[in-house]
Amino acid sequence: MDRGGLRLTEYIMVHGELRIVGATLATFAALFGVALVLHGLFFDLSNVVLYGAATIGASVVAFVVMLTLYPTDIEDQQHQQRHRET
Repeated sequence: MDRGGLRLTEYIMVHGELRIVGATLATFAALFGVALVLHGLFFDLSNVVLYGAATIGASVVAFVVMLTLYPTDIEDQQHQQRHRET
């Protein structure tokens, strides 16, 4: 079965090293946000809890954006596949 020029059994890997590094940094930022939330809860600091929660939310959004496949990724994959066949 063919969908958009790619077989359904094929998997596309994101080759953007910068995007993968950004996703890794977002993961560590989320862990930092968890530490902030716990620190704020232990010492009853409501502003720190809010900043930690915001850090977690922004980090999760950044992680998802960095690893989402974009149409240009699929086009690049198709171009590489056509180049290999010739």
